[in-house]
Amino acid sequence: MSISAKEVQELRKISGAGMMECKSALNESNGDIKEAFKLLREKGIAKAEKKSSREANEGLIGIKNTKEGASIIEVNSETDFVSRNKEFQELVYNILDISMDHKGDKKIIEDCKDLISDAVGKIGENIVFKRADYLDGDIHTYIHNKIDNGLGKIGVLLKFSVSEKDLSEVGKKLCMHIAAASPLSISEKDLDSKFLEAEKEIIKKQLKESGKPANIVEKMLQGKINKIFEEVTLLKQKFVMDQSLNIDDYLKSVSEEIGETITVDRFVRYELGNWKWSNQKINGYF
Repeated sequence: MSISAKEVQELRKISGAGMMECKSALNESNGDIKEAFKLLREKGIAKAEKKSSREANEGLIGIKNTKEGASIIEVNSETDFVSRNKEFQELVYNILDISMDHKGDKKIIEDCKDLISDAVGKIGENIVFKRADYLDGDIHTYIHNKIDNGLGKIGVLLKFSVSEKDLSEVGKKLCMHIAAASPLSISEKDLDSKFLEAEKEIIKKQLKESGKPANIVEKMLQGKINKIFEEVTLLKQKFVMDQSLNIDDYLKSVSEEIGETITVDRFVRYELGNWKWSNQKINGYF
């Protein structure tokens, strides 16, 4: 079949592979870009999908935080210009209020229909309410690429285990780390099993070509899996503010300082247009 230059370019964008490798993979997969990407990964040519390769919808991430809990939402527009429009921002604030009332439940969708229809008529662009989450209790929050109060391009909600101590500074640092490092889960035991199995299959196919004995291959497999845990689980990630520590080490040092064990109960991370594997979702939805 004929492979277009556009298809090759799209595969190059998400894989980082060369033009000829992409064309060959597309031919082998009969033009199926997802299958071609998988083939490139199995051959060790492409790395795991980059954040920058995901389709980037415009719009805003919004966060509202009170003593009772915090809500985070994503509302999409067609252009970045509209996301800076005061009417669009007011719409996001109104949806946040509704999300707080419903604690992130899907009932928000029905209650927002008229608001969104009115905004579309005024602004002249298609607007989509994409998802929402809610955490109850004392929640730490962070907005990255802030446009206005509680509005930006990346948002984080973080809940620690119950503590009487003031953890605002620790919470701020950890939220900033989550925004930057984009973990998929708190630890390996709550990492999405489908994600892990998919990664294992790709690694096994890569190692199969090495020709090494089975016992060596098994050790290499475990080593690569441990590397994945270090990259995508919060507690094993290197702390962005101190690379000599991982997050588990950092929390242990804080616990020693304050004389109380501090653990992460939950976190939610939203990045505009970027929906990743994660079992941290509570009520989040498209």
